[in-house]
Amino acid sequence: MEHGAGPAWALALEQSGLAQAIRESVWIYPSLNLAHVMAIAMLVGAIWVYDLRVLGLGRGVDIRSLSRLALPLAATAIAVAVPTGFMLFIAEATAYFGNPVFLAKLGLIATGLINVAFAHLGPYRRLAVWTMTAPPRAARVHAFLSLGLWFSAAAAGRLIAYY
Repeated sequence: MEHGAGPAWALALEQSGLAQAIRESVWIYPSLNLAHVMAIAMLVGAIWVYDLRVLGLGRGVDIRSLSRLALPLAATAIAVAVPTGFMLFIAEATAYFGNPVFLAKLGLIATGLINVAFAHLGPYRRLAVWTMTAPPRAARVHAFLSLGLWFSAAAAGRLIAYY
């Protein structure tokens, strides 16, 4: 990725000792990248399994039991993806800041997290009363949006290198 013009804070991050170590090490950047990709795979996998169940796939699987497995996996994945993503970002902060696909990825992630918040403040608060076959329409709308947003964020993440 080429260095682009970016704000002073991005340049300062990129010139930090940590960013330099990440760029210069044979192992640090690839290790961070692997951890980030695996965390994203775990995040999207957990979300997709849960959302597809909310949308009606696997009706024999209790949503409450699935939520006790999938939601902590997704939270753990975010806890790994955010710091590894940040460290990957600082290695080339000015270039990433100037990349519209990267900025789109951040927007999709923010929108995905907003969707999660509204889902959990809304229909998912009443998860205990859902039947095994009929989650409320609002929950299905959030699940459908979630599938699209997290797929798009992951796709944008992969496309950053090609833009």
